[in-house]
Amino acid sequence: MDSILSLAVCAAGICGAQLAYWLPLKKRDRFRLRALLDLIMVIPLSRLMVFGNSGCLDALLLLVIYAVYFTCAAVSTHLCTRLDWAASAYCSVWIVLTSESVYELWRVLIWTAEALGMRHLSLYSTPMLLGQLGFTVVCCIVVRFTVARTMPEDGTYHIGPRQLGSAGLMGVMFVFQFFALQTSLRIGLRPSAVVAPSLLTQFYCVTLLYLQTELFKKAALQKEMDALNLLYDRQRKQYQIARQNVQIINRKCHELKVQIADLRRLQPDAAVSQSLDEAEQAARMYDANAATGNEVLDVVLTEKSMLCEAHHISINNVADGTCLHFMDPADLYALFANALDHAIELTRKLPEPEKRMIDLLVCRRQGFAVLNIISAVPDGPDPGRETCDELKIVKRIIQKYNGFLTTESNGGFFAI
Repeated sequence: MDSILSLAVCAAGICGAQLAYWLPLKKRDRFRLRALLDLIMVIPLSRLMVFGNSGCLDALLLLVIYAVYFTCAAVSTHLCTRLDWAASAYCSVWIVLTSESVYELWRVLIWTAEALGMRHLSLYSTPMLLGQLGFTVVCCIVVRFTVARTMPEDGTYHIGPRQLGSAGLMGVMFVFQFFALQTSLRIGLRPSAVVAPSLLTQFYCVTLLYLQTELFKKAALQKEMDALNLLYDRQRKQYQIARQNVQIINRKCHELKVQIADLRRLQPDAAVSQSLDEAEQAARMYDANAATGNEVLDVVLTEKSMLCEAHHISINNVADGTCLHFMDPADLYALFANALDHAIELTRKLPEPEKRMIDLLVCRRQGFAVLNIISAVPDGPDPGRETCDELKIVKRIIQKYNGFLTTESNGGFFAI
């Protein structure tokens, strides 16, 4: 019975650590079935780990066993989640360190209890093993909702060679300290003489590994922010150019319509008249200047209407631009340009031309200026994830004016 419980404790530590780091990540199809198959693989691995930590093997064989543990954790992570091999190897380091840290924390609790005068029980007795099993489950749940939840970005890890190499070095140092701790206790040294230095070193390994993760994330976010700032500044400057272009187009279209009217007075034949009708229709299309009561909004809607026409997208707008006068013109242009670019990018992918449509509403509602953009979208990944550059810039501008951004995807439509 005790041997079965020892195996269950080890399996719970491995599976609990795996699930703690897997659940916040993007998962592969049929994740539950894959996780169940992983549990079947963990059983012989747990038996191997229990045998390796029993004190019957030398350090070299123990190192081989832990190398197998790392490899199995990396392969299982890659098969159950959408991480690449580098990220899977990085995640396996955390899995191994977590499962071993939980085991050592339990031992520290037992040593502390004994030092306080509590009755000594064998570590491999049934009550102690049941207590260790419950402690392991609780620790894995805590890790799941703390460290494991905050480390991924958008459900994945972006791991480079430097970060992976550093994590591997930390993992090896942690495991060697674990070996030293186990060996010292096995030959009869007092726990206080070996536990504190080993645990402190291991604590530093885990802490440095976590700080390294946060520093790399911060560096990646800073790089992304710099790129967004560059794009945002470029779009702010684009407003004046777009405004001039729209004015030139409107003037040329007006001149063209005047010339067409002059040609009609000459009473042309049917073929020429048909050509004049087509030219007049094209002039009306490019002279579709929006009139919303806000010059900036007029410019961006006119510009995007032409883009929609090029992609055979129907755009319908009901816009009261007067409720947006509090916004800086460059911010207002960037806001609508990015929001409409995102909608156009989604809509133009639809294979059916009749479904390519965008509805735009700008109005006052309960003291707020409300912008609502609804676009038809193709089947596929949820477009509501605010990961594209357009939505990130939109969110940033809205937050600048103490506003709120919400997105919703339902029934083949996407709403901002």
